[in-house]
Amino acid sequence: MIVSYIVGIIMSYLIGGIPFGYLIAVAKGIDIRKQGSGNIGATNVGRVLGRKYGLIIFVLDMLKGFVTVFLVPVLVGSEIMFPTTSDNLLVILCGFCAILGHAFPMYLRFKGGKAVATSFGVFIWLVPISIAIVFGVWLLTVIVSRYVSLGSMIGTLALVGVIVVVVDSPFGDNMYLTALSVAVAILIIVRHTSNIKRIIAGTEKKISFRAKRG
Repeated sequence: MIVSYIVGIIMSYLIGGIPFGYLIAVAKGIDIRKQGSGNIGATNVGRVLGRKYGLIIFVLDMLKGFVTVFLVPVLVGSEIMFPTTSDNLLVILCGFCAILGHAFPMYLRFKGGKAVATSFGVFIWLVPISIAIVFGVWLLTVIVSRYVSLGSMIGTLALVGVIVVVVDSPFGDNMYLTALSVAVAILIIVRHTSNIKRIIAGTEKKISFRAKRG
């Protein structure tokens, strides 16, 4: 059991750390870390390379989180086939390590993204109904404010609240899930510290809903 936990945690971190944004940008001859906000995530890739690439990176980063909770526990010998129960500590740890891997990838000297897409992938498997509600909160915030970063922060806070309200026994059988949501919320908000400063200063870039011509 201990070996399964160790292998699962390491595998999840390594998978989560795959820097798809950086790799695809390099394939286009661009070091994404030196462009735009310098972040390797979907939002910055979308601004630098175009929305199509931003969407591709979002999906790839999301899949990293999804795979770690859907498949890794099975590969390392979990007794539950494709475990969906959020009270399974191994599943929760695998998901969290994937998120940490994205935020602090060893491949890029621990300088990674803000973990929003990877977190989305983790929770879409664990709590699909809750994450659907959170997606609505994120979308509404982005439409009203035109700040993707603000939508991400409010969305991650909403996730904690939604899990507490919607999920059965959030402080009992599902306490690991609740703890994961709180840890992820703290991580994502901390990762957005620079965005918070820019929003306050009025220098944060807003998303445009108009398609670019030509």
